[in-house]
Amino acid sequence: MLYNKPNNSTLQSVIEKYLPAAQAAGCFSQLEGLSGGSLHFNLGAHEYVARHQLTAPMPGISLARQYRALKRIPHGIGSIPVCLAQDWLIVEWLSGEVKSELPSLQTLTSLLYDLHHQPCFGWRISLLPLLDFYWQNALPARRSLQWLRLLKKMKQQGEPKPLRLAPLHMDVHAGNLVHQPEGIKLIDWEYAGDGDVALELAAIVAANNIESQPLIRAYAQLSHLSIATLSQQVERWRPWVTLLMASWYECRWRQTQDRTFITLADEAWSQLRDKN
Repeated sequence: MLYNKPNNSTLQSVIEKYLPAAQAAGCFSQLEGLSGGSLHFNLGAHEYVARHQLTAPMPGISLARQYRALKRIPHGIGSIPVCLAQDWLIVEWLSGEVKSELPSLQTLTSLLYDLHHQPCFGWRISLLPLLDFYWQNALPARRSLQWLRLLKKMKQQGEPKPLRLAPLHMDVHAGNLVHQPEGIKLIDWEYAGDGDVALELAAIVAANNIESQPLIRAYAQLSHLSIATLSQQVERWRPWVTLLMASWYECRWRQTQDRTFITLADEAWSQLRDKN
């Protein structure tokens, strides 16, 4: 999960080609976030975000897919894409407030409902290749027997069959929600693809450390799904999502040596031990 070292001169040439009416870009600033690799810059009164391509892309994840996803979703849900060129994806900056907590259940489920009722993107989310990738790219000393057993168990079981297939964001947390006067929009569509709506809910519960039932009830009622059926499906996905998070933290720990990631990984492993 390594990024090429951002080349601002290359980015400047992309800007000059695709935003020719603009003057030279102002100061570039690195955006904070768990993944990194994004730059914020301004062109006069307009602001943009540029994301650089990974040197070792994760399976099923690319700037090309992110660009296509942003081209397909309504502007009321996400950022407006500008271009994809020379390993740079440029999107319009979403001004607004990023809060430390999720919005109300009604607001959150309405946003998810709008997204999940858009036409499918055209590519499926598959967790097994990602789980394999994270295992291979983690520190060898951290590859525990528990991890290997869980990975083999997941491969034997296979991923749950979708309850309802829809376009998913797959990284919904407070830091990726921009609050604007007209509503809330999602940023960072890196992991977007088609998948089970229950997988999205399971990922939200895990990433935000919230109770699952209130979210499941609110979403089921809005989407005319059985609460019991949706709840069972979310539970099927919960160990997959927790293992995915633990594995991702392990890779980020190896890459950054930031102890925040090892702490988060240990918490996720603890949750998995409690369930097995």
